[in-house]
Amino acid sequence: MLLRRNRLARSRTEVQHENPAANGVANTTVIETGSSGTTSKNGGNRLGKQIKVVSPEPARLRKVLTQLSDETFSWAYLGQAVTESLRAAQIFQGRGTQLDTADRFHQAAEDLRNGYLTYLYEMGREINHLRWWLTSLSYRSGYASNTFQQVSYLKVVFDLISGWEGPGTLVLVIAHEPCRRALESNISQIPDVNSLEIGGARFRPSNFTFDILRVLAHRGVFVAREVTRLLWARLIIRHRYIPPEPATLVVSSVSFRNRALKSEFHRSFFGDLTEQLGNLGFHLATVPLVLRGVNYRDVLRGLRESEVPTMVPHRYLTLKDVLSVAVSTLKRPPLPSPIPRFENLDISPLLEDEHRNSWIGNLMPDAMLLTALTQRWAGLGATIARMIYVYENQPWERALCWGARRFLPETYMVGYQHARAPKLLLSFYLAPGGESEAPLPHRVVTVGAHTARLLSSSGFRPGQVRVGGALQMQNPATPSKVSEDGSHKGGRPTVLIACSNGLEESAELAHMAAHLFSEDEKIRLIIKFHPIMPFERITGVMHSQLPGHVEISEEPLGELMSESSLMVYSGSTVCVDALTKGLPVIHVRPQFDLDMDPLEETPDVRLEAMGLDDLREKVRWLLHHREEYVAQHQKRWDKLVNDIYGPVTPQTYLAFVDP
Repeated sequence: MLLRRNRLARSRTEVQHENPAANGVANTTVIETGSSGTTSKNGGNRLGKQIKVVSPEPARLRKVLTQLSDETFSWAYLGQAVTESLRAAQIFQGRGTQLDTADRFHQAAEDLRNGYLTYLYEMGREINHLRWWLTSLSYRSGYASNTFQQVSYLKVVFDLISGWEGPGTLVLVIAHEPCRRALESNISQIPDVNSLEIGGARFRPSNFTFDILRVLAHRGVFVAREVTRLLWARLIIRHRYIPPEPATLVVSSVSFRNRALKSEFHRSFFGDLTEQLGNLGFHLATVPLVLRGVNYRDVLRGLRESEVPTMVPHRYLTLKDVLSVAVSTLKRPPLPSPIPRFENLDISPLLEDEHRNSWIGNLMPDAMLLTALTQRWAGLGATIARMIYVYENQPWERALCWGARRFLPETYMVGYQHARAPKLLLSFYLAPGGESEAPLPHRVVTVGAHTARLLSSSGFRPGQVRVGGALQMQNPATPSKVSEDGSHKGGRPTVLIACSNGLEESAELAHMAAHLFSEDEKIRLIIKFHPIMPFERITGVMHSQLPGHVEISEEPLGELMSESSLMVYSGSTVCVDALTKGLPVIHVRPQFDLDMDPLEETPDVRLEAMGLDDLREKVRWLLHHREEYVAQHQKRWDKLVNDIYGPVTPQTYLAFVDP
């Protein structure tokens, strides 16, 4: 047995490797480090802490059970996949004690947040290269980068090991292989660890030749796609528009959600902004960024109907631009050497893994075309007074700001924060003290006063954030209130479960929906998936179907809200829309991922649940006390909604253009 509980304390480190073919998994590292014998408070002498770290593959988990035989142990899952956690629980069923790490994880994320922002910015300030600013690591959104989550898990792992007093062995199921490597790199900092076994999938060093082949394949796809767009842009848009006077450009994406608006695509984010600024005497043009998965030719044909001049990017870009971007991104983006420690931990395995994946993919070259676009506009003599775009601090936005700073230095950049900005959606926020070197807009106009306060207190310089209004919600249909008894047809209470665009978050909510109530309890369960995260994608993670009494609805969310008793959500902004309708909400705090609750700053306006049992209890309570709960909170909800989604007034439009 690899775990030697009675070995005398050692002053050296001993590393052993198993047969890589054993049990269908590879590579086990045993580290036995010097420690003095200790006595647990549960009684019994032992020589240091006994720790097993494994990956979540079933063969590895079963092997751990075999190794431990009849020994006492406790275990914890540390990863982002609900299905992996459930599988581990099933394999360990009847053996060991499961430790709930959700509270520790969320606390670690909160504690590390500001330091992590500063850490990444200081790294970027030192490098200050466009290709660094366009990496997913620098972007730091949890939807594109998982390094912050893994750093938080690493802290939880260290806390668990440091505080472990038994009885028996501590088994840590760590899903992310670079996180296991980071633990191995830092284990010497934890005293009193007698035996640490790290097992799981093989620790594969990066194969440079294989990586280069993958990069070439991705760049080949990039070149083919962009050249095709160059050709279609020239065939369909016969004349490229050059503003004859200083222009205000409204830059907006075209996706499957707003493509039906054709030439009015920008209204999905900006409402009537172009019309109102035109009335104020500003010369306007729109810039469509057509996302992948949308028929490019159909979009261009629809744009020809526009009354506002349209500047299609590929009508200005050239073959040279596409090839230049593809070639320049064949080289790895810069990274400090050595990588600085974070919170006195070596997290280089985490950073190197994500940086490598960012280099291989096409996120960077896609963004760099926007920098090339600003250079083309400058070369054509276009005078651009300002550019207005949706602010999420994405790589393409950074590329646009970088290009404007270099090639169009007189252009004023304005970002519009149009949706939620929870504190752990790190891309929206800056390091304490600001990020003067980062490619950022000169101004951010918010959707309301609520977000303006959050951003103003989080790194932006005074005056950089302006209160705007909910442009995308202009002239909405009068929101209908839910029925007084909160019942659906037939008098059955209805629980609406609204998912966001996060894969694991949606999978966790779907799992809860499947096990929340039995069919005999006569509670109607409706689950509404996000348009870009349909159930078909969730099934690949869940490996199961929803039971028959859980309905998957394609009806508009507003209609579903109007006939529901309450709504369950995790990170979706639709919770604010629910409060608008007088629909009470319950926030599910994720067990395995960062909490992106849009209502985190006002916890008194909703109930909160952690885990399935807690959610079931909260739903039953709210169904029973619903009428009095709504009456007690309605005024508070109305006030909060107006604070989050500010009214659109003349001052809203001026916030984009006033000095």
